[in-house]
Amino acid sequence: MQTQLKEQNAISLTRDDFIMMQLREIREDIRDMRGEIQDVRNKFNDRMDNVKSESSTARHNQIVAGSVIAIALGVLYFVFTH
Repeated sequence: MQTQLKEQNAISLTRDDFIMMQLREIREDIRDMRGEIQDVRNKFNDRMDNVKSESSTARHNQIVAGSVIAIALGVLYFVFTH
C-alpha cells in the first residue's frame, strides 16, 4: 500500500504541470514552424532569383533579335535605294 501511494504521488500531475507541458509543446511547434517558414522563404527567394535571371535573358534575346532585324532592314533599304 505504501508503494502504491509513492507511485501515485510520482505520477500525479497538477494543473500547472499540465499547462507547462502544453506550453513546451507549443514552443517546440513554433520552433519547427519557424524552420519550415524559413525553408519556404529560401525556396521562394531562389525561385524569384531564377525568374529574374530568366527575364533578363529573355529581354537580352529580344534586343538582339530586334537589332538583327533592324540592321537587315537597313541593309535592304540601302541596297534598294542606291
